[in-house]
Amino acid sequence: MPIDIRKLDRICLAIVAIVTLASGYWFSTQVIKERRLIRQENEIISQKMKELNLAEANLEHLNVLLDTTKRKLESLNARIPESAHIGKVLKQVDALMHERKIVLTSMQPLPTVEEKHYTKIQIRLIFKGSFVNVYRLLHDLETMNRVVVTEKMVISRSSLADKCQVDLIASVFQS
Repeated sequence: MPIDIRKLDRICLAIVAIVTLASGYWFSTQVIKERRLIRQENEIISQKMKELNLAEANLEHLNVLLDTTKRKLESLNARIPESAHIGKVLKQVDALMHERKIVLTSMQPLPTVEEKHYTKIQIRLIFKGSFVNVYRLLHDLETMNRVVVTEKMVISRSSLADKCQVDLIASVFQS
């Protein structure tokens, strides 16, 4: 039984069409899979880049905070020296009192208090002056180039015409 050439051509053409369609389908599914993987990788890279940019921004912010903290620490260390130089502090306080027209009645050093990182030197001051000048003196003490902390303060006046009498315990620090 001889096969007709036309039938053979049709069978070969059908086989070529089926192989072409199958290989085209296989190729297109492979391309689709590759594109999906590339898209997923690009999304992951994009997400990582966003996270990296956020981390860089946070690092920059932390560096700014660190620099600010270092400057504050340096300033605080400058205001709390290693030796008290209490004589200089007392001269500054005396100059501030003269500037504010306040009369110093008494000055007594109190026992020092040793803390873990610093030593607190307490001084008791008793002085008289107008309320406004006393207020300005207290402000001057708090803003001077040394850390001076008011521990206890009693302001009294016997009458409205009299000047205020202040009993002040202040602390000066050394590291």
